[in-house]
Amino acid sequence: MPISGDAYKQLGRAAAGAVSVVATNGKSDGSILALTVSSFSTLSFDPPLVMFAIQHNADSYTAMVESKAFGVSLLSMEQADVAQLFASKGSAKTQNTTFELGQAVPVPLIPHALAHIECTTSQVVMSGDHVIVIGLVEAARTSQRRPLLYFARQYGSFTPLPHLE
Repeated sequence: MPISGDAYKQLGRAAAGAVSVVATNGKSDGSILALTVSSFSTLSFDPPLVMFAIQHNADSYTAMVESKAFGVSLLSMEQADVAQLFASKGSAKTQNTTFELGQAVPVPLIPHALAHIECTTSQVVMSGDHVIVIGLVEAARTSQRRPLLYFARQYGSFTPLPHLE
């Protein structure tokens, strides 16, 4: 018998994760659809694949599932307000946000992020109340910024341990 929903939520809160904004272009109207995810992960080195999960009732679910390409912006420590904005419901969140376009794939990216990843959609896998979107990495770049992390329903960052010998 699977664990209860409450127990599962407690488990999820115990897993620290990087915070990302995944964004894609709207159908033909030039709109941008974006959401905050903590489920982003690298998947494969050869070929270079990444993945994220999105719940069926998310505002941008249809656009993400039907998209041929998406951008991932791994947020930096200074971007907790961006994470909070894109974790909210509604389409207005993209209207006053500045995006930059990917260099290899014209996908929306959040400026000043820790990393940018430009992907073409490789596969969409239905699983429970989420889908897993897998992307082929066409281009990526990183910066020297510090990561934004999510743990126990709070944003924070990473502090390295002193070198152990």
